[in-house]
Amino acid sequence: MMRNFLIICSIAIGFSACEKPEGEGGTSVIEGQVYKIFTFQNPTTGLIDTPYFQFDEGKDVFIIYGADKSELYDDKFETDYNGRYRFEYLRKGNYIIYTYADSTVEYSQSLNIKYEYPVYKTISISTNNSTNMIEDFIIQENQ
Repeated sequence: MMRNFLIICSIAIGFSACEKPEGEGGTSVIEGQVYKIFTFQNPTTGLIDTPYFQFDEGKDVFIIYGADKSELYDDKFETDYNGRYRFEYLRKGNYIIYTYADSTVEYSQSLNIKYEYPVYKTISISTNNSTNMIEDFIIQENQ
């Protein structure tokens, strides 16, 4: 009787150990790119000139294992010269990727306040050994 109980418990523990939460220890990848878009206001006409894109080198990109934005980040990656980032060795599950955008609020001609705010993207990994591309981050900066 006791032996059967131990066998059943061992099987139950084995099945529950197979289900692992999001995070490291898997075989999948999440990758993407970060761009800056610059716009210039013509001082003579006040019109916005043609915007242009630039890779955002050295930008920190963060990952949260799970779907709760209020959690602290679990890992970060600094973008390369092409604005690329890559999180490797991930298990199946939900992930949040984010970076920060800069903004400026003009209170008067002499006082501009700059601050950063997060820009989030969510992705779900549903298969092992997969490369998961996420939509590009396009961060607007005014000059």
